[in-house]
Amino acid sequence: MTPTAQHAAQDALTRLNAALDDLLTLPLGTLDRDDIDAAVRSTYRLGNRLDGVKLRLVRAALDRTTDGTVTDLLATTPVNLSRTHARKDVAAARHTDPDVLETGGWDGRIGGLHGDRGSLARLGAQLTTGKTTLAHVHSAVSALRSIPTPLRRGTVPVQVTSESGHLEWTEQKRSDLIDGFFSAVAATQPLGTTRQLIDDVLVSLDPDRSDRHTPDLEPDTTSRRALTFTRHHGLLRMTVDLDEAAAVIVRAAVDAASRPDPTTSDNANEPDTRSTMQRRHDGLVHLITTGAHHPASAIDPVTTHKATVVLRATLTHDGTIDTTTATVDGHGPVNDATVRAATCDADTSVAVLDRLGRPRSLHTLDRHASTAQRLLVAERDRGCTAPGCGAPAWACHYHHVIHWSDGGPTSIDNLILLCGRHHRALHAGRLEARFADDGLPQTRTLHRHLGRLADPGPWTRNDHPGLLAKARELARALQQDDPPDRAAA
Repeated sequence: MTPTAQHAAQDALTRLNAALDDLLTLPLGTLDRDDIDAAVRSTYRLGNRLDGVKLRLVRAALDRTTDGTVTDLLATTPVNLSRTHARKDVAAARHTDPDVLETGGWDGRIGGLHGDRGSLARLGAQLTTGKTTLAHVHSAVSALRSIPTPLRRGTVPVQVTSESGHLEWTEQKRSDLIDGFFSAVAATQPLGTTRQLIDDVLVSLDPDRSDRHTPDLEPDTTSRRALTFTRHHGLLRMTVDLDEAAAVIVRAAVDAASRPDPTTSDNANEPDTRSTMQRRHDGLVHLITTGAHHPASAIDPVTTHKATVVLRATLTHDGTIDTTTATVDGHGPVNDATVRAATCDADTSVAVLDRLGRPRSLHTLDRHASTAQRLLVAERDRGCTAPGCGAPAWACHYHHVIHWSDGGPTSIDNLILLCGRHHRALHAGRLEARFADDGLPQTRTLHRHLGRLADPGPWTRNDHPGLLAKARELARALQQDDPPDRAAA
């Protein structure tokens, strides 16, 4: 480093330290909630940019010495990273060199002196501008290394729209497709969503990859299905290996039977205090004992596992429920929020009786979505409609946007999908749903501060199904070996 560059680097670090000192001594008590929120976002974004600076310096070190030496530097005092994290940072620095973009990007070559340097250059540029995190970069680099080498290099034929508006075939580097997906799609999502998308790409590219990395396994997953029992610290441990067809059914049934139950606590008005694993245990036992105590011919698969809530209330002149008079058998009086939650999910049977105890079967029958309606709603929403949620359709409840207790119809124009967590959030006043002018559902989060409603989030559509489609589109493009018949196009 020349004396001029050395002085510039030292001066920049000195000014950075001074700025951090100013932030650490800032009188935060004078800032309001909005100021704090803005400062938190800005600080985290600057932290991402600082991670980009770290990787740039690590790249400079890699130009002068070996990977192992740089790893040792990061894994010893004063940095003190774990060796695993240090190796991840070294790999991230090599893969995300944004300077490669100035020379036309990575050429797709594997190996060589610089390895895959710059193979995720656009993602590196995202980090230096603070638009993604180092954790996103680590996940992307790990995924890139898991993609088979032949699918990471070379070109694939793609169709683009010419200036005249016609579709034309051109060649695009596989490396550009991969880097473009990670930088434009995966890097802009919450980390959990990013990892889901990456896993989907890898599974789509190589469904049997995990099997090959596990020794002594049969190639056919169905042949490996098994159920074992072992004693473990006074408990009976059950280990189940399910094939995919059985897994879809079992998981859906257990999730449905594992919903939180407010009556499990000593105070029925308190939330379910069981852990997720405990609820799954209780749900599985319930499903098994229900089936064991009834002959198969006596079980109605449509109604066996539905909860029946008997509401006694006065019906208004227009047929809606007067929630001020509502009571639930075995529980007592219930408030408006409880009535709405109990009568909302289209998978829960609710019997409404009038003041004289006469059942109003029309309400009960009208409340349940038909099989055709369920299929149409699931096809439209593809999963939970809450912002950023990746819960699939089979794990969701059917929610009436206009509550059924308020006279809302059971129709595809009034039903949306919500996972259990977001369904409870909606009834707790932390989420809101509506249908936009184009007939598609939208949701937004409601933030509360000291019991008061703060600024709500924007109305959005859950874009997770679209992101998943892009992940699978990438996998299909990378798997293309031979150009299609261009003349036919």
